[in-house]
Amino acid sequence: MVKEKKASKVSLIEVLMVILFVGIIVIFVFPTIADNQKKKKINEEIFPTFKLIQSENERFFEEFGEYAFDISQLNMDELNDKKHFEFNLTDSTIFATTNRKFGKPGAQIVYNFITETWSVERAEGVIDINWLP
Repeated sequence: MVKEKKASKVSLIEVLMVILFVGIIVIFVFPTIADNQKKKKINEEIFPTFKLIQSENERFFEEFGEYAFDISQLNMDELNDKKHFEFNLTDSTIFATTNRKFGKPGAQIVYNFITETWSVERAEGVIDINWLP
């Protein structure tokens, strides 16, 4: 007597459980990856550029007796090479505004180099304040 093997079938419930499990993983993994990429962009562009702007503004102060009130006064052509942010300056505050390449345009990271304080504006869901020092 030869026994026939029955083909194993996957039930609809098992398929739905697998889809549900994959969906739960995706819900938690993708936002974390996106946040890590944004944080990397901030670390690569914001902090070195803010330090450079601050040092150039200090040099400007030593030369002219006052801080620059516009970024163009510092003659920093390398700021045009930045991909994800546009930089602006008042006499004591540096602003980095996100553009479309960052994800959502219009969010700002603000650094006051006199008081050495960081803040974010219009950045809900875009930039986490905890990413800043």
